[in-house]
Amino acid sequence: MAASSDVATIKVQRYLNLPLVQRCKEIATLIDESSTTELQHVLPILVDSLFGIIDDIGWGLHSITFKKNPQEYKTLCDFLNPQGPVFSLCYKLLPDCYLKYNVPVLYLPVKIRSMLEEGVIPPFYLDKIRDDQGTRSVASLNMNPFEYYIFHFAYHLTNPWLQVQQQENVWVNWETVYVQLAHCYLYHFLPTDNSPVLPIIPPYIRKTPQRKLVQSPETKRLQTPRLLRTSILSPGSPNSTSTVPQQQCLPQVWRSETVVQVFLDFWLEYSEDGQLNTRFGMTYSTSVPCRHSIHSGEHIRLVRAFIKTLHEFANSATGAKSAMDELKRIILPSVQGKIYTFLRKAIHHWPLDSSFRLILETWLSFIQPWRYFPGISYTKEGKSEEEERGKIHDAYRWMPFVANNLLAYTAIFQQLVPRFMRTDLVAPKNALMLFRVTKVFSQPLLAKMICEVEGLMDDVGLSRSRVSTNQWSSVVRQQILELEGPTYQYVPMFSVATVSQVVCLLNTIKQAHLTATSLIDALEKKRKTRKLLLAIWEFFNGEDYSSDDISIDERRRVPVYLANAQQQLIEIFEINVEDIPQVAIEADQEYHESILSTSFCHQSQMDSSFDTSKPGMFVPIQYNRQTCKYIEYLGDPELQPVRSDECTILVRFLYNQCAYINMKYRHKLATMYHQRGFLGSICRQILEPPTKVIKLQKRTETGLSSGYEERIPPRLSLRSLANYKLLLALSLGMFIAWLTNYGAFTFLGFIFCLWVVYIMIRAMLEPWTAWNSSRHNASTF
Repeated sequence: MAASSDVATIKVQRYLNLPLVQRCKEIATLIDESSTTELQHVLPILVDSLFGIIDDIGWGLHSITFKKNPQEYKTLCDFLNPQGPVFSLCYKLLPDCYLKYNVPVLYLPVKIRSMLEEGVIPPFYLDKIRDDQGTRSVASLNMNPFEYYIFHFAYHLTNPWLQVQQQENVWVNWETVYVQLAHCYLYHFLPTDNSPVLPIIPPYIRKTPQRKLVQSPETKRLQTPRLLRTSILSPGSPNSTSTVPQQQCLPQVWRSETVVQVFLDFWLEYSEDGQLNTRFGMTYSTSVPCRHSIHSGEHIRLVRAFIKTLHEFANSATGAKSAMDELKRIILPSVQGKIYTFLRKAIHHWPLDSSFRLILETWLSFIQPWRYFPGISYTKEGKSEEEERGKIHDAYRWMPFVANNLLAYTAIFQQLVPRFMRTDLVAPKNALMLFRVTKVFSQPLLAKMICEVEGLMDDVGLSRSRVSTNQWSSVVRQQILELEGPTYQYVPMFSVATVSQVVCLLNTIKQAHLTATSLIDALEKKRKTRKLLLAIWEFFNGEDYSSDDISIDERRRVPVYLANAQQQLIEIFEINVEDIPQVAIEADQEYHESILSTSFCHQSQMDSSFDTSKPGMFVPIQYNRQTCKYIEYLGDPELQPVRSDECTILVRFLYNQCAYINMKYRHKLATMYHQRGFLGSICRQILEPPTKVIKLQKRTETGLSSGYEERIPPRLSLRSLANYKLLLALSLGMFIAWLTNYGAFTFLGFIFCLWVVYIMIRAMLEPWTAWNSSRHNASTF
């Protein structure tokens, strides 16, 4: 037995060194052909290599995308999908109820770890705790194969080692294998079509020894309760007090519960900077790097997908008396508190930039459960499905959700109002975010439900209410006590304080509207007065920018968003326009000029592309009110970097040829350039004039060398022949000459003759142009 287990272990370790596609194929064959005894040591080796637990990035689940690596992407999705080889391995090992894998407590979320150190054991981890015999403290968790894999998959998203080593942009690179697999797991283990979770497996019995819990002196409410009660997990058990039947879980339910609970604990934990080391002192500070409080775009998008899936799963309940339907009914009440806490903290710490839309969209998905009905389509005439899906059609159905999550509507909205007052609402993305928030709250039924729930909290309102509605008062008060604490002072949504803040926001919106309108007018005016050649160049290159990355079309939408948001806020809070204080509001001229100067910077870059004699370029900077600056190249013009409108190979070839000629005939070229008469004039039209270049300081072994000027003699330069526009014009001319039966060489000879005539005319006019130039210099002096 031991020998066969060792053989499988040796094989999988050898397969891990193969290329990814071949590696997955060989490991899948090994899993299919080996027995349970042979595979029991394969799973931890495979998981450690797959997810790169410590100081490693694993198999690159966060970096492999379909666009960049289509073959590897498809291979990993097939290998790790819910019915693939890895889950087949887990299900093969699952019947052995004594087979457990240890997971260090170090990998647990901060909150769960702190509860374990205080002696408070969350119910989900109750049968998984393993104590250290020496210290009597929690040392590790014992997990079955399925739990072991799901645990490490969820931890892979929040692994602080990946934050240290991840090189790619976490805000752009999110269409990864990990995101695809997370969606597959959510849809597979939380089915919305009332189908069972496949494959159907025999009932799983948890064999765990009896444990005497050490509770803290004060009673604490657990934030991570087990989703289902034991009586629900074991329906039909004759004796509800017996030990083994209470631990029996229905196959269709315990896997779904595990996925939800583990994803909830890992993905919705918000750890602030330094919290980990401060919380646990030096115990873990040397083992785990500090996590950043700002999560990646991949993380926030998965949290949103998790919330949307929970809504769809809960809305698919049919009222049947089954464990899966019971899970659907109680899943949102079990997780909504942790979702609110995550959103509240994330919004508070998120920076004032456009990435805030990720967390804002997550919040809007949470407070709109009516949008997520699986299998329901809206087909009203004249209305799009998206518009109808976002509306509340039955206030009675959603009243319990609004009451149970009142803080998610009111407290977070009040948290957003001052944030929008500090945000650049002239930016299209920020204006769109404000419009989306006001559009959601402008639904009459939603404002009515919030107002009704808040009215029940008032003592007068309670005395006038029916007995059946008193339940919402206790529900809301209990929610505020659990989530915000006893010292929290709730401010009603439609109170005078909130309305006064909204009025200030309306003034901010009005100023942003004026600034956006004047900015569009100025950009349109500049666009009309633009040079014809620049407009043609811009048309073919597809660049019509008003600033660094925002087009004029996007700028035109800003006043529309702001006007709609302003009107919706007035309707939500029933504000009379006459009651709004009339404050003298003008467009922000400083912001207006900064955008225009940025636009000028980019226009100057396009202008300079037509003149290759300019040895510099415009670069954007942020210094006082200056947004761009012309940086000049001070070295040899022939050695400046290859421009974007030049052929690199041709530039290098022509430079080598000219360098050889200039070095071999440098004295003759200098003599001919300074020669008087008509021949000297011709040479001065062909050769580059003498140039002074500045040699900057260089670091040497003895320190910095002093800078100096160097004079470059007259020289031949053919770099202009490598310009793409010139090459394109010559190619087009040769093609036209070929079509007209003149031939390409005839066309080139004709062009050369024109060039010779042009040089001779300039040489004959040189005395006159030189006299005018000297006269202009004298008058200027």
